[in-house]
Amino acid sequence: MQKQASRPDAVDPVTLEVVRAGLTSIISEMSITLKRTSYSTILREINDFSCVLFDGTGRLLAQAEGIPIFNGSMNFVIEAVIEKYPLDVMKPGDIYLSNDPYTAGGTHKNDINVVMPIFWEGELVLLAANKAHHLDIGGKDPGSWSADARNTYQEGLCLPVIKLATEGVMNDAIVEILLANLRTPELSRGDFAAQIASLKTAELRAHSWLEKHGSELLKIAGEELIDHGERLVRAAIQAIPDGTYKASGFADGDGVSDEPIPIAVAVTIKGGDIEIDFAGSGEQREGAAGNCHWVVTVSMSRQTVMFLTDTALGGNEGSYRPITVKAPVGSVYNPQYPAPVTTGMGNMGTRLIELVFIALSEVIPEEVIGGTFGCFSCMTLGGEEPDSGGEFVHFECYSGGWGGRAHADGNTATVSLGSGDAYNIPIEVMETTTPVLLCEKFALQPRSAGAGKYRGGFGTEIDYRTLGDAEMAIALDRERFKPYGLFGGKEGQGSELLIDPGTPEEQWHIRSSGVKIKAGSVIRHRTAGGGGYGDPHERDPALVAIDYRNELITFEDARDIYGVALDEKSGEIDEDKTNALRSS
Repeated sequence: MQKQASRPDAVDPVTLEVVRAGLTSIISEMSITLKRTSYSTILREINDFSCVLFDGTGRLLAQAEGIPIFNGSMNFVIEAVIEKYPLDVMKPGDIYLSNDPYTAGGTHKNDINVVMPIFWEGELVLLAANKAHHLDIGGKDPGSWSADARNTYQEGLCLPVIKLATEGVMNDAIVEILLANLRTPELSRGDFAAQIASLKTAELRAHSWLEKHGSELLKIAGEELIDHGERLVRAAIQAIPDGTYKASGFADGDGVSDEPIPIAVAVTIKGGDIEIDFAGSGEQREGAAGNCHWVVTVSMSRQTVMFLTDTALGGNEGSYRPITVKAPVGSVYNPQYPAPVTTGMGNMGTRLIELVFIALSEVIPEEVIGGTFGCFSCMTLGGEEPDSGGEFVHFECYSGGWGGRAHADGNTATVSLGSGDAYNIPIEVMETTTPVLLCEKFALQPRSAGAGKYRGGFGTEIDYRTLGDAEMAIALDRERFKPYGLFGGKEGQGSELLIDPGTPEEQWHIRSSGVKIKAGSVIRHRTAGGGGYGDPHERDPALVAIDYRNELITFEDARDIYGVALDEKSGEIDEDKTNALRSS
């Protein structure tokens, strides 16, 4: 009889790094495959997807950079899949599909989860999964993006955990039902194929790795990687003094009502553990923009902690062990079925992150930033495609200003805190794929950044000319409760969307849907600037002069807000007058 190799109890650091890098490489190739084979701009240009790997027991093992909201939520997806289809009944070639926040661990309905088990020598060793935002999932508005949806049914098709393929054979009936409910079925067909191709890539690369190293090493190293993830996060938490830190405030309306939404948090640090409790926040709202589903609340809370952690080696199941999240049932951070939640993921989810930053700002001032432009600022536009006669949907997440920080200005024209490595759609691509839109202006919005020793980042201003009739939906934020400043910094300017600005027909929108746009109209989309950090009178006058010469602030701003005297024509600094202004 051949003697079996003994199983090592631990893995040396070099071998552990080989395993980690191998898993990261698999996920990287998953992401490349999904991006390069997808059809819609929201995937191939914006990168609104994430890829992850779970071990054979359903624990998060490795994840791509992707979208932070997605990464912290995928365990809910796997738990829902395993509850309905236990690990011991899975077969090679099985594929599972879901999107429902209430039964399937979804974030919102556009984000569709696809999961596939990976077997090696007859044993389930990994679960490959990805979450990708589909351009449209039905519902009452093009793009399924309705700030004023009043229930989950208005937000689109609901997918509980369903089995899309059994041992490699697709269920064509499910595919037919799915595509019959979407406004852009051919684009989604291609995107579903891209998601499945991504999982198949994971299987191929995992098999190649396992051929070299075997499944036993993967199991043992996986345990150590998860423990290492826990140690990294606990070390970051331990750097924060023990105590309970609180913050409260208001979010803007919910899409149905403009009544402010109370939000509150208590962050408790005890050794290497952190508890984030949203008790004191308002009751769940009627409109979608005011509700943050529990899955997103947990995910955003996790990612807030990860922002404070060295995650160069990636996050995993262990990274989330030290984090406890609480929210009252029926509140805006734990709404109950059938509350609408789609646009609230961005609006309320981003406020969640900033609320925790405010609570911790006094004890870790160098780790937090001022207020940001808020949510994803998405605008969707739908209508008849002029060439084919079919429907088109334009969907884009817009960038804005982030808050200033302890040693630098805030980021300018950057996607939201929850959007990770997402991008804007290049103008040339947008005009090609959405022929009824012509971009006439894409620039930074002057004066939008909050002043400070380190000012906030600038928001953006985009002017579109519509070349055909269309229907618009918009979900902005920060028009009333603007991006806050920290430690004497000033708040940033708010967001807004104008139709036909400066004309008698001008319209102003923040959270609207079903807005009819006539051919020849101008849509002006403005995102907020970030809040400042520190006293504006402590800002380097040379930096003030640069912003003035770049026409981002006015002569009066330099004088009255920053206390810097400039020559109005040249922008040169008058040091004596500046000293006098600042001393007074």
